Amino acid sequence: MQDKETISNEERLYRSVRGELRENEYTYDSTGRLKIRSNAFRDRNKKPSVDRASLLEFNPVLSKLNVSDGIVTLLTAEVRAIGDVTTRVDETSVEHKVDVEYAPLEQNPAHAQIVVRPEYLGSKTKQENAFHLLRVALARLATINGWTLRPGED
Repeated sequence: MQDKETISNEERLYRSVRGELRENEYTYDSTGRLKIRSNAFRDRNKKPSVDRASLLEFNPVLSKLNVSDGIVTLLTAEVRAIGDVTTRVDETSVEHKVDVEYAPLEQNPAHAQIVVRPEYLGSKTKQENAFHLLRVALARLATINGWTLRPGED
């Protein structure tokens, strides 16, 4: 059995998505297909929170932040496979590896964060642009995987 600190590539990660369409975290296209938006992965610290499904006994309801929210699932391997996120500082491009880091909280021992290493560099605008690209990639993965728990479901 592995220790709790190590997050394997096979591990499932839950992300709570605000269930109200007006929150602009998801939409449906004209054919009714789900599209998770990059807004679903906003985070002021540029480290989107996820929950480790295995530490919640694979119960996605425990990851909901609000009753109306939905849950999407990402695989750690998919997140890591996003590849490099790049920022440009002066004439140098810096590549940031995407990873998932265990970051338990007192009120949520399953909490983890999607991070880049090294952390984003350069101006605030450059950091925001690089983080936006990461959010777009995460939203694409969530769209492909679809709902684990639809908004408002228990």
